[in-house]
Amino acid sequence: MKLDKLFHISEKDWYKVISWATIAYDKDKNEISGLATAVPDKDNRYIISDIEILKQSNSGSNTELEANSVTEYKMKYGMKYNNPKMKYVWWHSHHTMEAFWSGTDENEIEAWKNNSFSLALVVNLKQEYKFRVSLWKASGLDIEEHYDTTLNIIRKDGVNVTEGMKRKYKELCSNKSSYVQNQMVSHWNVKGNQRQLWDTPLYNTTFDKVALKDKAYYSEICESIEECMDEFISGEISLKKFKKGLKTIQSKMDKLKITDYKISIPLESKEELLNKLQYTFSTELLEFKDKLHEREYERNENHGWYN
Repeated sequence: MKLDKLFHISEKDWYKVISWATIAYDKDKNEISGLATAVPDKDNRYIISDIEILKQSNSGSNTELEANSVTEYKMKYGMKYNNPKMKYVWWHSHHTMEAFWSGTDENEIEAWKNNSFSLALVVNLKQEYKFRVSLWKASGLDIEEHYDTTLNIIRKDGVNVTEGMKRKYKELCSNKSSYVQNQMVSHWNVKGNQRQLWDTPLYNTTFDKVALKDKAYYSEICESIEECMDEFISGEISLKKFKKGLKTIQSKMDKLKITDYKISIPLESKEELLNKLQYTFSTELLEFKDKLHEREYERNENHGWYN
């Protein structure tokens, strides 16, 4: 496999990196850094995930991770995957500057020297990036080479309207159409707690092609499923608790008499499911009443909830 086809990241994880960079700049005008894992899949492609920030000291032109936090991260995911081929990715942001390797960055890359190769990523707020593969030993030869190559972002076809975008739209944009009042939905936190969310007015449910009876709950249900997915992927909960969380959400849906769609509980093994969910959106865990409803919900999800 050619180098430019070897490394991949899901769209969701890519935006996690960009989101952390955005928060750091918006709050303090600082850079930020963190770690990620790069684990080979069955096709020997390295999938970058487990995007996290650690305890660190930052400024507008520098970022430094605490050594103990780095050790804890490596131990956590080393035990989780137990895969000798796994690598760690040091990533950081350059906010409004160009995506390039500064002298400080080069020193940090050097600090990750090992007996095979290491990975580093720098991004900016324009989503420009450089992704570096550093070879420290090539077929046993004591040769050091650095290659800036492609990080393939696994994207879904068409527009992907995120929950954050929807919340920002609700916050900043008004609509002259009539509202219906959404009922209070009990949201399940799969760690064992419940909390009340979403007492929010939503748009009228009349559509030309098909009436979406349960549109008022759709975004919140998807957001709840996504939170459940994130906790499972990050290792915070087990496969059993993940499925229990989905079933609890479905139980709440049943009480609300939601029939346009229902949750499809995955049947895969833990390993298969972890790999699958890296490329899965929360909506893909929903089974719709029929193709017409599925198409109409997808259309309105992509183009906005309005008449």
